[in-house]
Amino acid sequence: MPPLKALEVRLGSLQAASFVSHGVYLPFFPLWLQSKNLSPTIIGLIIAVPVIVRILATAPLMSLADRSFGARRLLLASHTGQVLGFPLLLLADDSMAIMGLVGLIAVAQACIIPANDLVSTNAVQRHPGLNYGRIRGSGSVSFFIANIVAGYLVGAFGANVVVVALALIPLLGIAATLAAVPQEVPETSAPVAKQVSSSAPKLPKALWLVLIAAAVTQGSHGALNAFASIYWRSLGFSDAVIGYFWAVGVIAEILVFIFLGRAVGRGSGLGLILIGSAAAAIRFTVLSLHPGLALTFVLQAMHCLSFAATHIGTMAALAALSPKHARGRAQGIYGSLAALVMAGSTMASGVIYNEAGAAVFAAMAPLGAIGFVLMLVAVRMLKAQPQRAGSGG
Repeated sequence: MPPLKALEVRLGSLQAASFVSHGVYLPFFPLWLQSKNLSPTIIGLIIAVPVIVRILATAPLMSLADRSFGARRLLLASHTGQVLGFPLLLLADDSMAIMGLVGLIAVAQACIIPANDLVSTNAVQRHPGLNYGRIRGSGSVSFFIANIVAGYLVGAFGANVVVVALALIPLLGIAATLAAVPQEVPETSAPVAKQVSSSAPKLPKALWLVLIAAAVTQGSHGALNAFASIYWRSLGFSDAVIGYFWAVGVIAEILVFIFLGRAVGRGSGLGLILIGSAAAAIRFTVLSLHPGLALTFVLQAMHCLSFAATHIGTMAALAALSPKHARGRAQGIYGSLAALVMAGSTMASGVIYNEAGAAVFAAMAPLGAIGFVLMLVAVRMLKAQPQRAGSGG
């Protein structure tokens, strides 16, 4: 196998191993919380805890990847923390105990996806022949498979199987990290890290608008992540069908990653974020109108736009618009912004769903609209003040 292809496969395995956990956690962890007889408001708060933790912990943890600790040790520690933390949830019945344990586990989860993206996008920058879409798409494939398998497992064995799976899956992450992130290849050299810490370049104003627009668009998925499975079950859909709902979105997402993934490193990605934010506003407005089976599948397929197109566009914008030695910081800022909006939307969704049911999805649509407007302003700003030569990554 050619060296470049082998590198792409290793990076893809890293993404795949990590996203198996997300394929179980996002659709079915809320159902486990519901099985503990928690109210929708408490469920919304607990689901928001990991997002709040990401706001506070991601940047400090990610800074370890730029130092002697390295991305490899950071990822190994993160996956190990989940292996140790999730089994404790099976012993907890009190809502406060569950919330505290979820918070501790969230510290271990916080930097896994950002660290994976840091490793992958840096590799794309060093080796233009790599396709970020195929690398990141490997994670989506694993997410898709986990959706389907978890749906059947929950139907067969009950909600506790979710926590058991989440305790075992990180072992795959440990194995993939050992294979894909060698100690002798740090993602950021120490001299550069010292230079950045002493005189960090400012991020362009247009990039700030892009990051905020992308963050609010991704944050519009808060109600979907927290209450879509519960809402669909209330309509009478089986656990297997719910798994297929999530899987359809991932299939469409994978196709977008495959066909548009090379935008990272080759363009600004602004058009993709525009499309994604508009799709989010439309998707969640219609989802609130009690669509039937067929239309729900269509709305889930729109995940390829509201999430995937926005994600690819954001990664492309970070590569194109960030100052050369500030890409890691810019990515950390984006992660914090996205987590902040997601925390707010998820906590609000618990209260709104308790009072208004499906209207919670319509409450998310304005976030997509805000993202669209901010992107229009960013596009206009960049046309009026073109990026300085050599300022991009």
